[in-house]
Amino acid sequence: MSTAQLERRAARIALVTSVALLFTKLAAWQLTGSTAVFGDAMESVVNVAASALVIWSVWMANRPADETHPYGHGKAEFLSSAIEGGMISVAMLVVMVRSALELFHSSAEIEHVEFGLLLLAFTMMANGGVGLWLIQVGRKTKSSALHADGIHLISDAWTSGAAVVSLLLVRWTKLAFIDPIIALIMAVWVGFVGYRLIRRALGDLLDEQDLADLAKVETILNDHARVDGPLPRIISFHKVRTRHSGRDHWVDFHLQLRPDMDLKSAHDVASEIENKIEAALGGTATAHIEPAR
Repeated sequence: MSTAQLERRAARIALVTSVALLFTKLAAWQLTGSTAVFGDAMESVVNVAASALVIWSVWMANRPADETHPYGHGKAEFLSSAIEGGMISVAMLVVMVRSALELFHSSAEIEHVEFGLLLLAFTMMANGGVGLWLIQVGRKTKSSALHADGIHLISDAWTSGAAVVSLLLVRWTKLAFIDPIIALIMAVWVGFVGYRLIRRALGDLLDEQDLADLAKVETILNDHARVDGPLPRIISFHKVRTRHSGRDHWVDFHLQLRPDMDLKSAHDVASEIENKIEAALGGTATAHIEPAR
């Protein structure tokens, strides 16, 4: 199975899982009337929309570069992750408002706790399992959209766990106000997860420097600049820049070589170092050659 086929299969499984678990959580909310379960169901609404978006972004990211997109279409995954983070944040704001209203007015009576616990336990295990698998596939294929969706499903599993705790506490203590308090805490935490997704995606969309990539490139260049380093030898380097376009890494840098070196030899040196960087990172490296002063 090719990388593109694996990604499309993972995205479809995520969508089917999200739809099935959404209806399960809606049933649990209708049975129990719990605000915490409502918050959990709201996150699943986002899961369904986000999983549909991931299918599009994975398809788009795997399209080859063309005349109008010479760097490829990989940034579609960053856009998908940013939108997913935004949807999570909006959904959690809705949960916060509902939780506050329940807390300061009157908490609804929690009913059919046993059925609610059973349904939520199922959704927690399903979300956790699929989420971990999506993260694994995302890392293997370097798909930021699948990785982000996996993180979202893991956070969804945690919210299901919080809803289970809420139902148990209400059942044991008979204190209904515990439910909106836990829902509020859960919404704040998941909202922070949404913010982190947005922050990371916007950084990639705006070509934020990848410090890990930069360190690897500078290590390779420093090795070739050492007197006792590997061949080919360079005098110095500067203006190293790295960025991502989806799963592809793009690097450009300036090499300073001996002034008496002929053009072909200089080109061969640059090509060899470019190939070494591309092998280390995956992607495209471009060197600008200039004579050392």
